[in-house]
Amino acid sequence: MRTRRTGLLVVSLTLGLLTAGAVSAGQSPADYQALRKEMDLLRERLAALQKEVDALKAQRPVTAAPAAAPAPPSNDFVMDLSKAPIRGSESARVTLVEVSDFECPFCGRYFVQTAPQIVRQYVDAGKIRQAYVHLPGAAHRYAFKAAEASVCAADQGKFWEMHDRLFSNQGPALAPELLPGKGPLAGLPNQDLYKSCLDSSKHAADVRADMAMVQQRGVTATPTFFLGTLDPKTRQMKVSRRIVGAKPFATFQQSLDELLAAESGSRGK
Repeated sequence: MRTRRTGLLVVSLTLGLLTAGAVSAGQSPADYQALRKEMDLLRERLAALQKEVDALKAQRPVTAAPAAAPAPPSNDFVMDLSKAPIRGSESARVTLVEVSDFECPFCGRYFVQTAPQIVRQYVDAGKIRQAYVHLPGAAHRYAFKAAEASVCAADQGKFWEMHDRLFSNQGPALAPELLPGKGPLAGLPNQDLYKSCLDSSKHAADVRADMAMVQQRGVTATPTFFLGTLDPKTRQMKVSRRIVGAKPFATFQQSLDELLAAESGSRGK
């Protein structure tokens, strides 16, 4: 393209110089006619070059406009908690869903620094319910099997006890060969039933179903939390807020208090 533009410029300058020379030098009629022929040839060449440039412009691909930034994930949807472990007063409707990974260090930080206050001031006080959804990370070696272990414990009514024990024993203690033994699993009513459940991967599909559900809602990191109101009959939760990361207690407190106030107002109508 640049070469053809240069050619157009050269031809144009040549025409200008030839025309100027014809006027200033006072050539004979024969010389003038010869010059006219040269100028006509140059004009034809100029026209041909212009056509080539126009054709190249027409072939040039149109640059696509930059793609718009993806919209943030919606917090206005219904979450199915029919299979999720839930604790708290059955009369409470405001619910906090913990999307977590038993091997995730940030989830462990939330468990140690923030969760105890939430459980004490909101769950145990009968103000809210708490649910858990699995999202074990692929980079965490023991996370998926630990998630299975918690569901196997849930078969014996011990999910939350297992939840607390696993988070209290992050690291090598989560290795599958240690899970059925002593330590974090002491206290299960039936160790043989638990071991059979874990060895057979009975609940692997349930863990994957949890993962698919939250990934469809744009969850890419743990811990992530959803807050909303739960229908106690269907166990479907209308989500209204999302908190990402191991935020301090004050962040949860503000959102929970606002939702509780809104729920109290709607019941009073």
